Order: sequence, then C-alpha cells, then structure tokens
Amino acid sequence: MYYRITKVTHKPGVQDQIRDYLKSKEDLMKAIVGLQSVTLIEIDETSSMGISLYENEQQIINAEEQFKEIMGGMMSFMTAPPEILNGNQFWKFEL
Repeated sequence: MYYRITKVTHKPGVQDQIRDYLKSKEDLMKAIVGLQSVTLIEIDETSSMGISLYENEQQIINAEEQFKEIMGGMMSFMTAPPEILNGNQFWKFEL
C-alpha cells in the first residue's frame, strides 16, 4: 500500500465547508484508479491532515491531475500551500 499525506493549513472555522467541497468531489475520487480511501483529520482549528491510500506508487503518480484539481478547489480555504508527502507502507498493526 502507498500513502499520500497532505497537511492543509486553512482559515479557522472552514471545516464544514471543506467537508462539503470534498463530498462534491466524491464522483471524481471514485474514478481515480487505485484509490482505496481518503481520511481527513482535524489537527486543530487551522490545520488538517489528509491521508489517501492507494495500491501502489504508480497510481499516485497517475492521479496527480485529479489531485491537483481537487486541491485547486480548496485554495479559497487555505492560508498556506499544502505540505505533501508520499510513502510506501512498511509496517501495520491491526486488531
């Protein structure tokens, strides 16, 4: 499994708007080959962390245009460029 971790710094109080925007993009996300899930975590009032799970690295590369489109629509909420990291899962613990 391969992950894209995206830290978003945004205006305070826009979490509901971000959630509504992302819900409006669900059909686009469903069409991304290899995308398994997207989770958004509220760190504090002005920062959130997005975790996207793919089957492999090539699928993240192939999804770059869709990712840019989705992130571009979030620019009005952001106060800084997103910080993006990609990486391969090398360990996992589950109950």
